[in-house]
Amino acid sequence: MISTIFWNIRGVRSKKAIHRLKLLININKVVFVAFFEPFVDMSKINGYKSFLGFQHYQANVNGKIWCLWNYLDQTEVLVHSEQQITLNMKENAADSGTFITAVYAKCTTSERRDLWYSIHNMNNTIDGPWCIGGDFSIIMDPTEKLGGNPHRACISLDFISTMESCGLMDIRFTGPRYTWCNNRRPSKIIWKRLDMIMINGINTSKITL
Repeated sequence: MISTIFWNIRGVRSKKAIHRLKLLININKVVFVAFFEPFVDMSKINGYKSFLGFQHYQANVNGKIWCLWNYLDQTEVLVHSEQQITLNMKENAADSGTFITAVYAKCTTSERRDLWYSIHNMNNTIDGPWCIGGDFSIIMDPTEKLGGNPHRACISLDFISTMESCGLMDIRFTGPRYTWCNNRRPSKIIWKRLDMIMINGINTSKITL
């Protein structure tokens, strides 16, 4: 079983944040962690890997996604781009693996289309349990936004259609309803749920989140 954490950490230089992450990893015996926006140079990843107690690591091309894991020595990197990393987590060469995609999506609709296209294409080759988690920079439903102008459903169509065509479903969560805030004054504040985890339902008992 792959015990997993996805965390939009927004800076690993924060001692409070990195020590909290280490505590969560130890308490939950986490095998795989993906975190986003470390705000440090990729050359530092090996040091953080050691501090957090992991054996392996992979960063995406712009250093905004870091993945660390243990034991799964035959893991393969399938996709490696500015908006995602997709790994086939394998214990050995005979293992069919579990697929994990860590997402840190771009802010604009046009830039995100490359991500949706890539995920749609991957669906044709993935034949096992698949988990996609991270910051999608878009909401699925108007109820996932509070404040500001009403959400226009057309903005979410590409995202929703991609998830549906891949058989991916939102597993929901417990905790605060919104995961992002623009930190403006009360009259201008906006809250959204941009961080999500999707699974394809194929033997996903292999993944705990």
